Amino acid sequence: MKLAGYELTPKIKLNKVDLFLNGAAVRSKFFVQTYIIGLYAEKAITDENEAIDSDIERCLRMFIITPLATGKAVSESIQSGMRDGLGSLYKAQKDLVDDIKNVVENSGVQYQDSVDIYYTKKGELKLYKNEEEIYHNKDGKLFAQAIFGMYVGKKPKDAKMKTALLKGF
Repeated sequence: MKLAGYELTPKIKLNKVDLFLNGAAVRSKFFVQTYIIGLYAEKAITDENEAIDSDIERCLRMFIITPLATGKAVSESIQSGMRDGLGSLYKAQKDLVDDIKNVVENSGVQYQDSVDIYYTKKGELKLYKNEEEIYHNKDGKLFAQAIFGMYVGKKPKDAKMKTALLKGF
């Protein structure tokens, strides 16, 4: 699949698990394409509840396509999305969100990097930069529900993006 001039890999391997491209979309801000996001999963996902609450191994891969991107900008975007996604639970999860924000910022994410937000069957949350693990939390279910919900939940960032991510393979 090709989006915004970039070819998306139909299969990736993270955490020793084969994940397949379920759907993808381009995220734009102020008429600038900022990143491509793909939902990868071990089995097809077409339902928002499966994408948010199931124990299916799954990953949101963001490929940064704007030269304006910095680690700080990406981390602030994640933090903002988490604030919206967690709602009233944000304060209780603020340490986790800050932890992830700092990891992403310190990783130096920039133009043409990929960032994977990966959820395992064991309820773990892992972050990868260019397929190298940069973060691991053994209790990542709530965070994963919030971040996946931000893209494919009842009130997604973008309804067209939600439809594209839940296409299935």
